[in-house]
Amino acid sequence: MLNLLVSKPYMTNGLVEYWDSNRSHIRMIVDSGAFTNWKAGKVTSVDEYMAFIDGLPVKPWGYFTLDRIGDPITTKDNYQAMISNGFDPIPIFTRGTPISELDSLYEQNEVVGIGVGVGTNNYLGYLKHVVEQNRGRNLHWLGVANPSMIANYKPYSCDASSWESGGRYGSIQVYQGGGKFITYRRQHASTRPPDPTMWRLIRSLGYDPKMLQQEDSWRGGESVSRRLGCASWVRYILDVEQRFNTKVFLALATPQAIRQCVDEYLKATNVRPVKVTA
Repeated sequence: MLNLLVSKPYMTNGLVEYWDSNRSHIRMIVDSGAFTNWKAGKVTSVDEYMAFIDGLPVKPWGYFTLDRIGDPITTKDNYQAMISNGFDPIPIFTRGTPISELDSLYEQNEVVGIGVGVGTNNYLGYLKHVVEQNRGRNLHWLGVANPSMIANYKPYSCDASSWESGGRYGSIQVYQGGGKFITYRRQHASTRPPDPTMWRLIRSLGYDPKMLQQEDSWRGGESVSRRLGCASWVRYILDVEQRFNTKVFLALATPQAIRQCVDEYLKATNVRPVKVTA
């Protein structure tokens, strides 16, 4: 299955329609979008979030509770409100909460999400600490899909948007197999002679490396850089699930992104695409 994650702010009609048309291939997790709202200075009420989940035309594989960044008390209250109203969200253990509270979350759930505050001071060190204290129970790492950490700790699941780094930051993570990536940067295409090994890897993923020497290949939602990053990460998540039984979810923000991920999944697994009528 293709593991995807979409936050509420990005769940457009076009994205939902494509998800619905390809539901047999997709394992979808829905996130409340707390981080996106936090950056934008917005707040979603728990009633609004429950109505959103209830109104989805496709049943997701899972959905997280409505959390609030840096506010474990409100996060806990939102979770209890959802449970009381008949929902079954994946709870989120937020940074700053006592480790002892993990036990109560696992009384009702097989999986708990952990929010480590990606980008904050020593967030990977904090994640390691929680994993080592968690006694092997199922954790979903929110926003963390570090390949070396995954290989070492083999989490139940995790998610990240790293596959889009080529389009966002001009730095493509090209998958070489065995859980390892090689970075190909935008400046390499114009300032360095062709690297036979890198070019061979890019061709093996179905793309012409010469295209990356064109400026347009690094810009836009349909750019070669984004599609190549998608091809790399789709193959990586398939490898990881086969080797470790870890589900790595690719975080999406646009209808173009879900189309790209589904297309690359179908190519990687030799499955015929679903025809969508207009």
